[in-house]
Amino acid sequence: MAVLLLTAGGPALHAAPADELADLAQALGDADPYRRGAAAVALGRIGAAAVPALTRSLGSDQAERRGAAAIALGRMGAPAQAALPELVGLLSDSSALVRQVAARTLGGLAGLDGVAQAALQPLTRCLSDHDEAVRRSATWALERLAPGQRAQQLQHHRLVATLDALLPALLVQHQVPGAAVALIRDRRLVWSGGYGRRSAAAGEAVTPDTVFEAASMSKPVMAMLAMQLVDRGQLDLDRPVVAYGPELLVPDQPEKQRVTARMLLAHTSGYPNWRSGGEEIEGPLPLLFQPGAKFGYSGEGSFYLQRRIEWISGLPLERLAHQRLFGPLGLQHSDFGWTPQIGARQATGHGDDGRPRPPSRYLHPNAAYTLYTTVDDYARLLVEVMKAAQGEPALLSQAAAQEMLRPQVVVEAREPIERPGAAQGQAVYWGLGWALNRTAQGDIAHHSGANSTGFRSFSQFSPSRGSGLVILTNGAQGDELWKRLVAAIGDL
Repeated sequence: MAVLLLTAGGPALHAAPADELADLAQALGDADPYRRGAAAVALGRIGAAAVPALTRSLGSDQAERRGAAAIALGRMGAPAQAALPELVGLLSDSSALVRQVAARTLGGLAGLDGVAQAALQPLTRCLSDHDEAVRRSATWALERLAPGQRAQQLQHHRLVATLDALLPALLVQHQVPGAAVALIRDRRLVWSGGYGRRSAAAGEAVTPDTVFEAASMSKPVMAMLAMQLVDRGQLDLDRPVVAYGPELLVPDQPEKQRVTARMLLAHTSGYPNWRSGGEEIEGPLPLLFQPGAKFGYSGEGSFYLQRRIEWISGLPLERLAHQRLFGPLGLQHSDFGWTPQIGARQATGHGDDGRPRPPSRYLHPNAAYTLYTTVDDYARLLVEVMKAAQGEPALLSQAAAQEMLRPQVVVEAREPIERPGAAQGQAVYWGLGWALNRTAQGDIAHHSGANSTGFRSFSQFSPSRGSGLVILTNGAQGDELWKRLVAAIGDL
């Protein structure tokens, strides 16, 4: 132990007796983490002379020894380049701690010949690692090794290659039979693809035309319809919605008279997510807090606003959506209610165990969750919002789109979506229909969806960058899948 303390705390050593090197290398696998740390510090100070012993330790069958050796190499800088192949190999180590340290060590070798070429591809694979610390370390290393190449890495062809490499494995890992993904760049749909199967019980492949349940991603579509009514002067965001026709909600609470469309779209109305027994039985729908006081996610609020919109327009939700959005945009495979045409392309939902669940047939449209759609159709809706926000010709006015994307309320109970680099969220807000993550490169709007029928979905877009993506899955663990993808590819 005296040797460890002396070498760890003293000046950098340029040479060390072979027996001391052997003792230090042996201590890398010590049961005492302090001794392992002291040995790593000492060997790091020794430098190049310690590299052969450390390289051998990287191949140990003991995870603690491999991790400590990588830590030692990370402390010595350029001499660690001699162990480059072994360090790159550790990026696929069975230990998350070893993978994390290896990524950090490789990032510390930025600027040395051959390091970036050897490490970029393995580090890119680590962007989808199941361990968050590994993903963050890989992001840091990539930004160090190729700061100008990072954006190029995620250009169209490489991004698709990343999806092709990641998604099949993620489908298996999370017992999700199928998924479809669409990518947006420069405010246009540039690519979409399908992975896996529409049902675990059948062999039909998922394609961009496969219909999924969007689940709660139905809500932003209803928000677009509401903002179109605002553009037409038929709906005032800040006028109590009780002014738009009769609506008898029990129990009778005077505070309900203050609920506005803005509150319903921003989830500050005070209504619960769902009343006991669900919305269809028309049971009691109480306010849980004073309207406008805070954020409280509410499917009931969306359903209530749907009814107000239907009263104002004189059209049921599904007809209004076809007339104002789906038809003008050429969305051929989207509907708020089930039809035989939907059924012909419909994916089957699956539970956590990967087993099929009975297919849904929503015959009573609900703006909170019954939207059937494809990745291409939904991506075109995102494009429409971004075009409008930039003042381009669109089905919404620029003012309406910008108001949708303006923070209305802070959401303290939710963490930002994990994304790499400058796309990492700093705070969460809610706009009108969209959640908003504030990031160093501008706000990212997003919404997810989860239905009891076994579907999970996610969409996001960056209004300032014109980029976005849509992920639709037919498995109850699809939320873990999309989180891994977004953590890997950020905001494109």
